[in-house]
Amino acid sequence: MVSIRARLVDFALPLLGIRKFFAEPDKLLGRIAKLREQKPIRPRGKWHKTFDISEDSSHGYPVVTIAPKGGARPGAPHLMYLHGGGYVMDIAAVHWDAVAWLCEELRASATVPIYPLAPEVTAERTMAAMRSLYAGLAERYGADNLTVMGDSAGGGMSLALAQKIDADGGDLPASLVLFSPWVDATASGEGQKEIEKRDRMLAVAGLEACGRLYAGSLPLDDTRVSPLFGKLDGLPPMAIFSGTSDILLVDGQRLAQRLEQVGHRDYIYREYERMFHVWMLLPVPEGRKALKETAAFIRKHHGDHSE
Repeated sequence: MVSIRARLVDFALPLLGIRKFFAEPDKLLGRIAKLREQKPIRPRGKWHKTFDISEDSSHGYPVVTIAPKGGARPGAPHLMYLHGGGYVMDIAAVHWDAVAWLCEELRASATVPIYPLAPEVTAERTMAAMRSLYAGLAERYGADNLTVMGDSAGGGMSLALAQKIDADGGDLPASLVLFSPWVDATASGEGQKEIEKRDRMLAVAGLEACGRLYAGSLPLDDTRVSPLFGKLDGLPPMAIFSGTSDILLVDGQRLAQRLEQVGHRDYIYREYERMFHVWMLLPVPEGRKALKETAAFIRKHHGDHSE
């Protein structure tokens, strides 16, 4: 049974303008230009009472670190969170709230890169930047203490990053968490057009347009852009969350199917009935349930079961 709050949020989603943003690709560049005029969003004031929040620009882009006041719990994981937004939109308040909630629940710290956006910077450079950032985090915290996670485009980037680390022979993180992951920028998944009729946030045409902007000179099926087509065996334990009212449901399903095909058994796939895109970031009971499942998954695969 879908909660009343989730139904209300779903009803109100068109008011956010996200569907309009993605449904009119011919106006995309103009709307992106307007987004660049807006002041970047950072964690709400309430979180500054609980966490020490710092920002570092030495990487050439902002990197925000969130840590519990007095330090993270000994042995706690460290989260590397890659935000969604079609690779063209900046981080939103709901991203900060979800990351902070997880840090509070796990008594952990997190690194959130405000990575360069397309079309100004494209996949080749962005992925190289995230690989370099990960290397520094692995050196500081230990790769086996890291969870790499993200939503939508950030979920796709998280998977592509793990594939890049594996290809380099680097130390992989303890786990991956993918919220409503976008793992196929070709938008070629069968059934997306049918789901689009009830998706109140995304449109296939917008995914195709954003995918091309992010890919730059790369083909859309390049694994840095579409990690669904990359190597999946040997990757860390993985949690995948998808909703049936999200056109990216098809991506989550195909990713789970491919994990089965390559014999990757250490993953969970959660499909929430009638849930919309990135519902786990929004203030609905189903979102909190997904975050609690996420915290339990991270604890299990981090190897630290203390509270």
